[in-house]
Amino acid sequence: MQVQQSAGKKLLVAEDNPINLIIVTGFLELSGYVFDAVENGFDCLKLLHENSYDLLLTDISMPILDGVQVATEIRAMTNAKRKIPIIAMTANAEIVSAERFVTAGINEVLTKPFTKADLQCSIEKWL
Repeated sequence: MQVQQSAGKKLLVAEDNPINLIIVTGFLELSGYVFDAVENGFDCLKLLHENSYDLLLTDISMPILDGVQVATEIRAMTNAKRKIPIIAMTANAEIVSAERFVTAGINEVLTKPFTKADLQCSIEKWL
């Protein structure tokens, strides 16, 4: 069941792996979130420029622009979109470097595999 706090909120998901995208968007659908999904960092930034989102879920390892590059680009924006909460997702726990992610402006990192409850808790924390 969706917590009222997320009513009317829209998320953006950037995930290049088709299986992981199905899992993440399935979790979001089951929780009642409204979202758009893209397969790379370039398309993520394009949609972010064109639309308003309340939170970004981004994979770390993606083609064209990875999650750290996306976060860095967003935080360099000169408009209010630069403040969007960013939750990064990674399957490689070894690359989780708090300093690298904090410097890029990532608010939280979820290590894959994560549960629906883990994802929902992180989203609600930042909404």
